[in-house]
Amino acid sequence: MPLPPVAERFLRYVRIDTRSDPASHTVPSTEAQKTLGRLLRDELRAMGAAEVVMDPHGYVFATIPATSPEAALPVLALLAHQDTSPDAPGADVRPVIHASYDGGVLRLPGDERVVLDPARQPALRDHLGHDVITSDGTTLLGSDDKAGVAILMQLAEDLLADHTLPCPRLRLCFTVDEEIGRGVDHLDLAVLGADVAYTLDGSGTDTLYSETFNAAEALVTVEGIMVHPGYAHGIMVNAARILSDLIAALPPDEAPETTSGRAGYFHPHTLDAADAARARARILLRDFTDAGLLRRKNFVHAHAEALRLRYPKARITVEIHDQYRNMRRYIEETDPRTVSFAHAAAREMGITLTDRLVRGGTDGARLSERGLPTPNVFTGGHDFHSLFEWNTVQNLERALAYTRTLVRYWAEHGHDDHADA
Repeated sequence: MPLPPVAERFLRYVRIDTRSDPASHTVPSTEAQKTLGRLLRDELRAMGAAEVVMDPHGYVFATIPATSPEAALPVLALLAHQDTSPDAPGADVRPVIHASYDGGVLRLPGDERVVLDPARQPALRDHLGHDVITSDGTTLLGSDDKAGVAILMQLAEDLLADHTLPCPRLRLCFTVDEEIGRGVDHLDLAVLGADVAYTLDGSGTDTLYSETFNAAEALVTVEGIMVHPGYAHGIMVNAARILSDLIAALPPDEAPETTSGRAGYFHPHTLDAADAARARARILLRDFTDAGLLRRKNFVHAHAEALRLRYPKARITVEIHDQYRNMRRYIEETDPRTVSFAHAAAREMGITLTDRLVRGGTDGARLSERGLPTPNVFTGGHDFHSLFEWNTVQNLERALAYTRTLVRYWAEHGHDDHADA
């Protein structure tokens, strides 16, 4: 049977390697992201979208004109990110469709050791009969966020083909480098020109994400003294050992793998070229409260100071940079309709949205902090950033149908000034 258009788009887009690179200082961090950007730009122009631009940073913008009285309605922006995670291989993606899933174990053909098992991935049990999409097991799939990209592109084609569908002035934006925390670093909100927004970058189905961690990154660098180990007594200061002491001091019950819900964590994410002379680690600090994040910053500083006293000949530096803030309060203060309308649109479809926490980052957190309230909407995918990533044809269709309903709801109710839905 032929695939629905949104699934066909998705299968085309995931084949393009758009991994971002945290070590790169270019914008975007990888030129391959512009390969997808140029394709999206050309497809949007062929559809008849207005004001289609790909800027020098790789952001792609387009406008879908309003079909409802424009003056009384807010401008709605919908965003998805073009890059995929560098945490797993992402070149030469070969998507595989497992038709009519029967509830058993799915063995991926490229690597027999990579299996999707409902015992490990219980969400699979909710998808009996679905056409499950995976990679071949040698790469990630790229549903994060090629699913969001495909949904928005199909939405654009549908709206432009049928001008009777209610729509406010709609701005589409495809960002870059979201996976490395730089997704909106160069996004000009004046160019975007929106009053309210949503990112399509959420996992699962029938979910809305309007609360995130407060996030910071601690860069800890230790410079030691390296000499030949044969005559190191009283001379060597081993940077790798000192940094290991700091990492070992991080509470094991406050790690990503031991926490859930509203519990924050310390996460030593990368260890760069650690040896006796020099060692450096990037430690992610996450907490849902301001006080909790401050406690985690102080914890790192305090342990670094203790190590300075213990190893006075070492040079230990700590640089902590804030990355994004919990977006909930910014949404509530700016335009809470972005949440209430999302739930109301779901009810019109006969579904109930589940509010979930984002235990990670999203472009919407930074956008909300900058004054553009931007919750995150589901796209159907699961097990992001891994060889086990999957989505389904039916989930893509459901997310598209919901997004279309959400757009229509804003067209019909957006003139109500901060009205409750």
